[in-house]
Amino acid sequence: MQLKVTTDYAVRTLLYLAEKKGQATAGEIAKDLAIPQNYVPKIMESLREEKLVHSQSGVNGGYSLAKRPEDISVFQVLNLMESTVKMNRCLEDDHYCSRCATKHCAVHRLFDEMQTEMETKLKSTTIATLLQAG
Repeated sequence: MQLKVTTDYAVRTLLYLAEKKGQATAGEIAKDLAIPQNYVPKIMESLREEKLVHSQSGVNGGYSLAKRPEDISVFQVLNLMESTVKMNRCLEDDHYCSRCATKHCAVHRLFDEMQTEMETKLKSTTIATLLQAG
């Protein structure tokens, strides 16, 4: 699985806002994180709809975190920004397998175990965790 660049930018933007402990404009975010200016509104709209950030219009406008950094998991952001976080098609909710073998397939069991480990790590890693690791 390879994450979209927009997802990477979303995680980095939340970390940036946590570091600032206040408000930042779209221009500041774009400049300081080397994110193309046109990406910032798209990212922030998704994060705002998920109630992860607040936005304020006007001269003194900008973006700030809507939740505490410890209440925003990396998994939540990935799940929001990606169409799927599953590493293989057979791990999706419908368990599709061209061989109809998910119940007895050794490869499926391996992927399922790896998926569980990855999701556990992403769910336990928060923006606060990343902030402390900085």
